[in-house]
Amino acid sequence: MTTQDTQLIDAIFRLSRVMKKDNNADNNLYHLSMLQVQTLVFLKKNPDSQMGEIASNFSIELPSATSLINKLAKVNLVLRKADKKDRRLVRIALTGKGELLLNKAIKEKEEKIKENLSHLSETDKTDLLRIIGKMLQGSEK
Repeated sequence: MTTQDTQLIDAIFRLSRVMKKDNNADNNLYHLSMLQVQTLVFLKKNPDSQMGEIASNFSIELPSATSLINKLAKVNLVLRKADKKDRRLVRIALTGKGELLLNKAIKEKEEKIKENLSHLSETDKTDLLRIIGKMLQGSEK
């Protein structure tokens, strides 16, 4: 590994820590874990999901998904409801409170990222977008 690679890795970790710290200071997500927040995002994109779909999406066992949803339901961010066609199936959905909280957190996160990006020139932003795109392509293979 080159010195430049080491410096890039260090810089990415530092940036990640700073952004995470900034987001934690600003948002009101009841000190939820990253998995819990990602679950809220998943449910926003996939309303009325089944427990198995949640477990599969996050590569966790069904009992872990149940525990995860129980914690979110306890603070009224998600709810369980019977399937309209098959009452044996349980669907998981965001509550109004869960959606409002998630939308607020997303807006705060976007504002913080915009603030961080404001230090870059348009050329730097174009270069950063290109570089991140290449990194994503490489990691999605």
